[in-house]
Amino acid sequence: MNNSDETKPSLSLCMIARDEEHCIERVLQSARAHVKEIIVVDTGSVDRTVEIAKKYADKTEFFSWIDDFSAARNYALKFATQPWILVLDADELMSPSGFMKSAELIKTDAYDGFYMTQRLYHDEEVRSENWRLVKSRDTFSGDYLGYVENRIVRLFRNDPAIRYSCKVHEIVDYSISSDRIGDSGVPIHHYHENEVNNSRQHVLRNLAIQERLISTNEATSRDYLSAGMAHMRVTRDLEKAKRYLITAFEFGADALPSLEAVAEAFYRSGATDQAVQVYRRLFDIGHRSTATLNNLSNLLVKQGDFSGAISALTESLNQGIKNPESKARVEQNLAALQRALDESQNQPH
Repeated sequence: MNNSDETKPSLSLCMIARDEEHCIERVLQSARAHVKEIIVVDTGSVDRTVEIAKKYADKTEFFSWIDDFSAARNYALKFATQPWILVLDADELMSPSGFMKSAELIKTDAYDGFYMTQRLYHDEEVRSENWRLVKSRDTFSGDYLGYVENRIVRLFRNDPAIRYSCKVHEIVDYSISSDRIGDSGVPIHHYHENEVNNSRQHVLRNLAIQERLISTNEATSRDYLSAGMAHMRVTRDLEKAKRYLITAFEFGADALPSLEAVAEAFYRSGATDQAVQVYRRLFDIGHRSTATLNNLSNLLVKQGDFSGAISALTESLNQGIKNPESKARVEQNLAALQRALDESQNQPH
């Protein structure tokens, strides 16, 4: 499909897809009016994905899947002819205002890429520092309760030096100087709406790739971190989770988040003393996420340290809790702990 409208921004939309017939038309149809070129690379669909893509794409290409997301992404980038590239997935959307802002951003000489804010929508609250409640309903938030925010470079120059790396959770960040990456302020709305290919299947698919990388000593610190989190939260293999997360921390993967994940793995496996030790370390160095403070408080209660537990929950309230229900729950727990502390102090010794 050739579109020669010169009024459109000089953007190539590059996408990889597989069995996305349930959602791909929505993203391609919405993007068609805002980009000069669309490239879709199919990695092995057996449904109508390719048929739908051909209605909107300027190029529809094929890539034999080799368990490497970066390889597939980079293959798609090879076909882009416009000066700037936008990367979206089939289950994502950008608003017209987001496209308009992107069109302004690519006029710059100051940057080679831009962080965008991926919003992954959920029906239930997610334990994450990046969790946000939907405050005002619109076309993109629908009936979802909220979303997790994730900064990700998805808009960048069409330069052969800018390429994806990492076989899973692929990023282009490593190929762009950090001082040449700007913040766009543009949200990308991301959904998992296919029950056959839901978030759990995504995690297990990625985990299988990471396990092979670990077994052949090819895994990066980010692979160990991601695999450890998958074992902790999906497979429930806590021993493997602890081993992988500690390795990730030792390899230098996002030190504080990986250390927090280590603490959570100890917590979930019942290793109370070890969990408290790591959570206290995080607290002392100023890493005081909501999860850290709540878990530290619970563990200190088990150890009978009501004063320490009160301090952790008080710090959580002082930092601000966005969800009213969560805030009320913390306030109730804090009041109960204060009563327990008062009773223990009033007992005769």
